[in-house]
Amino acid sequence: MRAPLIHIPKNSAVYALGAANKRSKPLFETRDVSWTVNSKDSWALIGKAKNNVFQTLLGHTRVSPTPTDGLYPRFRDIDAFSRLKFVSFRHSGGNGEFYDYTARYGAMREGDDKTLGQSFEEIAQELTIPKSEQHTLIRRLGLEKLLDIPLIALSNGQTRRARIARAIFRQPEVLLLDEPLTGLDIESREQLVRLLESFRASPEHSPHVLSSYRLQEIVDLKHHSLHDVAPAFVSHVLYLEGDRFWAGPRSEFFGDFAPRHLQAELNTKPWSTRSTTSKAALVADLQGVNVVYRGERKVLSQISWQIHQGDRWQLQGANGSGKTTLLSLITGDHPQSYTQPHLLLPTTSADGAPKLQHRKRIPTPTLRSSIGIVSPELFDAFPRKEPGMTVWDAVQTGFGGGFVPAKEGVGKIHVDPWESSDVEKLREWRARRCWEVLEALGPLAWDLTADTETSSSSSSDPADSHLPNSITREFASRLFPSLSQGEQRLVLLMRALVGRPPLVILDEVWAGMDERMIEAVKRYFNSSSPSEAFTDDQAVVVVTHWEDEVPWMKEQGLKTLKLEKGSGMVV
Repeated sequence: MRAPLIHIPKNSAVYALGAANKRSKPLFETRDVSWTVNSKDSWALIGKAKNNVFQTLLGHTRVSPTPTDGLYPRFRDIDAFSRLKFVSFRHSGGNGEFYDYTARYGAMREGDDKTLGQSFEEIAQELTIPKSEQHTLIRRLGLEKLLDIPLIALSNGQTRRARIARAIFRQPEVLLLDEPLTGLDIESREQLVRLLESFRASPEHSPHVLSSYRLQEIVDLKHHSLHDVAPAFVSHVLYLEGDRFWAGPRSEFFGDFAPRHLQAELNTKPWSTRSTTSKAALVADLQGVNVVYRGERKVLSQISWQIHQGDRWQLQGANGSGKTTLLSLITGDHPQSYTQPHLLLPTTSADGAPKLQHRKRIPTPTLRSSIGIVSPELFDAFPRKEPGMTVWDAVQTGFGGGFVPAKEGVGKIHVDPWESSDVEKLREWRARRCWEVLEALGPLAWDLTADTETSSSSSSDPADSHLPNSITREFASRLFPSLSQGEQRLVLLMRALVGRPPLVILDEVWAGMDERMIEAVKRYFNSSSPSEAFTDDQAVVVVTHWEDEVPWMKEQGLKTLKLEKGSGMVV
């Protein structure tokens, strides 16, 4: 009998590297559950702490006591980690500093013109991969029509599939995929699932795949009952959240564990029932928009789109349909936003009301303060250089839309010197607003271990007025780079919402969040309190490939702009 591929015994504790001794808090403990991965198993990793499992498999943690045969019994006499390939979907370059994520929209600088096909050819030559195998994998992942596109110009979903292909080309024995379905359109998800299913059907000639998923990708939570919607090839499930570690067959997960332990995830409120109209003022007006690269590759063709105050829009389309390019025109990040004949974007007038001007007449800092955005590109680019800014600093950059916190602690304030009373009022409002979003989306909203006991402060700093719970204050003082991926995404959502800009863009806003974080955001979006997420004057655009993630329905005023091959229509 072959030795297991992976084995972590019962009563094991997993520590971060450098944890001094057993008095250090472990990342997780297996307790009375052992985890064994055999040849024909296909595991789904879920739960808030699933990334700790990946870090363990990559050798970035310490298992105590050390397993007798090691973490990888089958590879005990060789370097197991050389047999692994981990595919994450974070930006892989840089050292934590901000990088210019807008370069992809031009893709014209020297060195930026390497195509997907050229990158695959380099790997094929390095590894001497037969062309037939190379072409088969490219076709199965739906990448054959993208080979002539520069790497930097690929959409997020296309980039995910390309990274998976590059990893498979290297023929690892173990392939670790971090949320591979997130950001993929329906057709691309089906293609990837079919490929992974074929790997399980012929394990002797394929990598052994372990993938992480968001709970909603394997469990249907929409109808207040637990329905198994996991990909067909998944045979086992590992769940890790807080102090709960569970691993076992798929049938036991859905038949026993999930009904007993995940029922709380079903206790969700319905989405907002607020209706919206289009009779209010415009916050964005696009007429006959076109984007063409190098005179031949047309990305957008004659797009017209009007967004009014109070509108709720879903921007829909397959990977590569032009969604990100269209949004980059609205945010002013795309170089061709300056040359569009009719691209009117929001600024703020003296009385606070939105007004429209052409992109070339709006200073970039002004435009950034008028549009709040969450996107995969922003998440990757946001500065994380150690020690990094605090959570409070990161949130307050949302008032100006920049990436450097202001010394004032509540964003830069530009008011005439003789209007000092207005300065103080604005500082107080901004401080109060920061605490509102931190309370609504901070640990008290999603961390079951958080203490709800409140305390106060006597600080005279306006940023400390209206102080909330001590847990929230502690979270506000944490360093942004030290947060988990889900916590970082929540902070960037707070950043997008904090200034109440006329337009908010939520592009794949749920990616990387665990289920309790998602529910906290849903509650906030549903709130009708004075500190609600959106006012009736704000317009919101949502981008997602999962219909159940859209916060509104058509009966409640939702409109949909669908892009297909560069053209758009309201459906």
